[in-house]
Amino acid sequence: MHYKNIAVLFLFLILLNIVVSEENTSSEDQNTTVENLTSNETNETAVIPKQQVEIEEILLKNFIPKEFKLGDAQFSIQVQNNKNETINNVVAFVSGKGFSTYEITSIESLEPGERGYILINGNFKESGLINLTIKINQKISLQEINVLGKSEEDLKKAEVLVKQEEEKKKALADISSKLEILKQNYSELEAQLAQKEKENYDVKSVILVDLKKYIRETQASILGDHLEDARVNFGLATEESNALEEKIASLKKVSFTKRFKDQVIIFSSIAGAIITMFALYELLKKKGKEAATSAATTIGSIKQKAEKKEEQKEPPQETEIKKEEEEKKEEPDKKEEGKKPKKKKKEKRKK
Repeated sequence: MHYKNIAVLFLFLILLNIVVSEENTSSEDQNTTVENLTSNETNETAVIPKQQVEIEEILLKNFIPKEFKLGDAQFSIQVQNNKNETINNVVAFVSGKGFSTYEITSIESLEPGERGYILINGNFKESGLINLTIKINQKISLQEINVLGKSEEDLKKAEVLVKQEEEKKKALADISSKLEILKQNYSELEAQLAQKEKENYDVKSVILVDLKKYIRETQASILGDHLEDARVNFGLATEESNALEEKIASLKKVSFTKRFKDQVIIFSSIAGAIITMFALYELLKKKGKEAATSAATTIGSIKQKAEKKEEQKEPPQETEIKKEEEEKKEEPDKKEEGKKPKKKKKEKRKK
């Protein structure tokens, strides 16, 4: 009985190990499937952005306004240069139901990251919601607009639009006059900076690039009838101009020792360049001489080889001459041998 209990216990342990191993394998399979799924999902998510991300050269940023009256109308399309280089002659072609274009004012040039406005003058002959198709450099975009009709509500909205347009034009004219003053300040800052540089002031911290950019964007916003952008860009340009004036006023002269060090550095760089040029010249000269000597040696060796070949060719000619002379000597002997039998015949006849 004792042995039977041990055998039963042993079988029970074996069965328990089998069941545990099967559960472990099933759990491992589930984990591997989950890991495969997650890896596939991550791969898909890694691939999707690559497919979706398309670098656009020109971005359409805004369309102003979006509500018009029947008849003649003007609107602007704000675009941004998304390339790393300047683009020129940016044009937009607009079409839609009941709309016809009769004048397009393109953007002459856009620097990297810069925004500009394309002006469109046209005519609306139909009222209601209209989808305009905008094509810029082979890229097509849609813009929904509202053209007011002749109903009472639309006529009231049209009156409001006229008042808003008048107020906007006054505000833009005010910003435009202030911008002219800011342009004069910019030219004065340039002259001051040049004068300070001549007087040995440290002008490295004063950079006028941002101010020039804000002035250009303000001017573009005024041309595009975008009052909000014009106000923002003009405010940034004014702040930058004031900051530059303060920087120029607080500039300090460069000390004599620093100027001397800068001049020494410049002189050493120039001297180093001259020395390297002379070293290159000498090196090329040596290489030229070596090339000439090597060419002379190669030519001499070629001549020697040619002479040796000619010498090797001469002995066969001498042997041929010797053979000819020997043949000539042998010919009279052969003739004499041919004549001797005839004498014997004559002797026989006499007998």
